Amino acid sequence: MTKNIWKANQVISIETRCKDEDRKNNIYVLAQMINKAQLLIFDLYSDDNNWGDVNLNEVPILFSTTVTRQFIKNSNIYKQSIKPLTNFKLSKYKIESLGMGSRHVTVWEGTTNERKVLILGQGGGRLIEEYMSTGSYKTKIIMPSIPVIDSETIDKYELTNVRIYAEFNERLYLCYKFGKNVDPLKDLIFDRPIPLEYKEYIDIISS
Repeated sequence: MTKNIWKANQVISIETRCKDEDRKNNIYVLAQMINKAQLLIFDLYSDDNNWGDVNLNEVPILFSTTVTRQFIKNSNIYKQSIKPLTNFKLSKYKIESLGMGSRHVTVWEGTTNERKVLILGQGGGRLIEEYMSTGSYKTKIIMPSIPVIDSETIDKYELTNVRIYAEFNERLYLCYKFGKNVDPLKDLIFDRPIPLEYKEYIDIISS
């Protein structure tokens, strides 16, 4: 694997769940590097890393998020000779965890799979708008506290968290497995029911 260099508008594929050696096939997801270490994640997967003559104008965007250098360094990433998408628009809204400090969340309590996870914040989140003003980064509060029952808002916007290896790789695999955009970290923050399919993800973030 060659060293991955960040380049805006470079289309790449990312191998999900890199540490799972028991799967018969690896699962890859198509993505595009954009500014400020952000990735566009497309709703398109492959088990052989062969993408054919794909036209990204015809592929839905699953979400966009910011990743760390650690994620880029440690993930299996492959450059693709695919024309990048240029007519996308990033959401200015994100979800920020409420409260300072951290708390423990217990999942699958009373079962053999019981786990205790340390989560930043005190539960729940607020919707903010991110923007630049006179050369500096600023935020504006749109919703001071998102109701737990407001699934539309919770599901629509990404967290402010910067995603890391191997947490994000497992999330990408779960998006493939569930056939939609899922974020176990968001579900934990909002005290949503946690499916047992999240077990590998929970093990990663609690190790």
